[in-house]
Amino acid sequence: MTETRVSVRIDDATKRQAEAVFAALGMNMSTGINIFLAQVVRSRAIPFALELSSDPLESRMREAVNTKISASLSSGSPVALYDEAQNRPFLQYPDGRKIYDLD
Repeated sequence: MTETRVSVRIDDATKRQAEAVFAALGMNMSTGINIFLAQVVRSRAIPFALELSSDPLESRMREAVNTKISASLSSGSPVALYDEAQNRPFLQYPDGRKIYDLD
C-alpha cells in the first residue's frame, strides 16, 4: 500500500490535548488520525454527529450518546437506533448495514 503525507493546520492547544489522549491510549497522533479516517471510510460518514444546538446540556448529552454508539460500532457490536424519517427502529452494524426487520 502506498502511503501519502497529509498536512493540516490546527491550534497548538488542541494538538497538545489530542496528543495526550492518544498517548494515554498507547498511540501517536498519526495512528489516531489514521484510525479516525479508517472509521470515516468504514462507516462512510463522520463518526459523530455534526449539529447546531443552542442548549449546551443537550449538546453534551448527544455527544455522550454518539461517543457510546461509535465505541460500540468500533468494537464490532451492532447498535439499536431509531429512524425518525421511517418511524421505526433498526440495528446499525459496524460494516454500515442497517437491518429494519427486527422481528
